Amino acid sequence: MTRTTLVVVPVYGDLESLLRCVDGLVAHLDTTVHRVLLVNDCGPEADTIERALHERIDGRAGFRYERNDHNLGFVGTCNRAVTELDSGAEAVLLLNSDAVPTAGFLDAMLAVLDEDRTGVVTARSDNATIASIPYRLTNRGAARTEARTRAVWDEIAPLLPVSQVLPVAMGFCFLTRRELVTEHGLFDEAFAPGYGEENDYCLRIAAHGWLAKIANRALVLHAGGKSFAGNRTALRAAHQRELERRYPFLPDAVAAYQRHGTTATERFADVLVPAGPTPRLAVDLRLVADADGLVGAVDAAFGDGFAVEARLPAGTSAPATWTVTDDDPDPDDLVTVQVLVDPTPGDLVVANRRAAFWVVVRTDPVTVPWSSPQHRAGADRVVGLARPFAEVVTPDGLERAREAVDRDVLAPLDGTSAALERRWAAFLPLDLAAAETGAARSAGEVARLRRELDDLRASRSFRTGQAIAKVASRLPGRR
Repeated sequence: MTRTTLVVVPVYGDLESLLRCVDGLVAHLDTTVHRVLLVNDCGPEADTIERALHERIDGRAGFRYERNDHNLGFVGTCNRAVTELDSGAEAVLLLNSDAVPTAGFLDAMLAVLDEDRTGVVTARSDNATIASIPYRLTNRGAARTEARTRAVWDEIAPLLPVSQVLPVAMGFCFLTRRELVTEHGLFDEAFAPGYGEENDYCLRIAAHGWLAKIANRALVLHAGGKSFAGNRTALRAAHQRELERRYPFLPDAVAAYQRHGTTATERFADVLVPAGPTPRLAVDLRLVADADGLVGAVDAAFGDGFAVEARLPAGTSAPATWTVTDDDPDPDDLVTVQVLVDPTPGDLVVANRRAAFWVVVRTDPVTVPWSSPQHRAGADRVVGLARPFAEVVTPDGLERAREAVDRDVLAPLDGTSAALERRWAAFLPLDLAAAETGAARSAGEVARLRRELDDLRASRSFRTGQAIAKVASRLPGRR
């Protein structure tokens, strides 16, 4: 089904970005089926913008221009456009004026909107929080540019599912059904002039069984923050507090999506479509008996061609080209390869989230296995779990492992993606169990501290101390 769609573009300043948006719509929107409504919200240089828009769209079928009598803000402008100025289309797309559509974007989004119980759809982008691609970066100092996003999306999008369910959709490119607006209203004025209104809408309709989704085949670029006035930071903070008051589960829902709602392919997109910087390799030798020997073996195999990040026992020296750190590995700081020496179950859980390719090194069995921290953690039992997804070698086999890693890195992308998804699925239960256990421990610790505090407050010494403090506060010279 092709729904007729009203594309609403609220206009507030930033003429350059606005004209890129309009040009993208001219190039990529079928105005024999859909229409565009540009609403000038009387922002900076409103008259100049009005003249420029008339030059761009006058006489162009499917495009319409309106101007508010006074500034209404983003929320007010969207509500006016959708409920007063044009209430006829079967679907409504709210598009930020600093967003740039690309070919096929609306058809891909409408196809997802037609999926069962889908109420809102957003697109992939270069600047849209959890909808950004690539989202996790392997080069910590890199910027996510339009060119990089286009290159990664071109390669990755065909390997992703057509859609995925999100906790909430991103407001920069926000497609919904007209009947839902009619039944539930659009944006709550409590979130005026903007920020958080799209999340509130998604969660309001979710209470009636409607889903928010991302259309992985749609790409809409987004400059971000260029067409909004006022103190953005304060507004975001205030509106986030209101969202969490209404929907206390929201932060946990977003965190859960990032943990197990995404695919391995999108998570490692920046690794799978490499660019420029030297690929990173991580190795942790802090519990290894012969750390010096393994430093030499790892460097001989991987020192040329990889930026090595190492965690080493005290007193162990490393090649000058290595980066040595004492910090525990961050699962969201992606690397291309991880070398795991006698890994524990916890090591594999972190590596599953952090590294696209694994090398597992098995050292010689220790004479008294229970003296080994790895053995006590079950390392000798879990290597079988890693074997289908890793190059498993002894320390003298690291050169061979390097050859295998080079082949894996250069292998066809569809095969690598499929292998990552199999590994992701295999280790996800361990990951979720670890997260649940950690959360339970945190909750238990909070409960324990609360009990101790209650016991303290009930104690005679605490009550005596309070009484003394009250008397002391009345003594001469006390304030």
